[in-house]
Amino acid sequence: MATKILIAYFSHWGHSQNFAEQIQKLTGGDLFEIKTSTDYPEAHDPCSIQAHQEQLADFRPELTNHVQNMAQYTTVLIGHPIWWYREPMVIRSFWEAYNFTDKKVIPFATSGDVALPILRKIPRIGFLTRMLSLVSVLKHMLLKTMFLKLKNG
Repeated sequence: MATKILIAYFSHWGHSQNFAEQIQKLTGGDLFEIKTSTDYPEAHDPCSIQAHQEQLADFRPELTNHVQNMAQYTTVLIGHPIWWYREPMVIRSFWEAYNFTDKKVIPFATSGDVALPILRKIPRIGFLTRMLSLVSVLKHMLLKTMFLKLKNG
């Protein structure tokens, strides 16, 4: 059976979408945006509070779209932001909506906080330059590694 790749992602501020699109360019997989009927505030703090409340309640947001013919995919990448140290609850809704038996599932996540301690160690360049440079290098390395693993099985 030929490898058919699905890149499913939930993205609130666009970072996970951007990463998913880069993966799609490397792999040729199909993109699928995970959507929910739950509205999340644009501002970080209110969104964070809502995400934490959902986690505490073990809430499953309703999915408003669904993958057509999930059975055709042998590899599924699932991307999302990190909210309160883990995936948003809509990812659990997605996970529970499908049968992933016999599929290679590869999670990926984006976060604005993770690299900050590392960035301070790069001397003599501005903070924004450090952030953009390091994130670009890390994304490239991760995407290249993921692509090679997918290509080589």
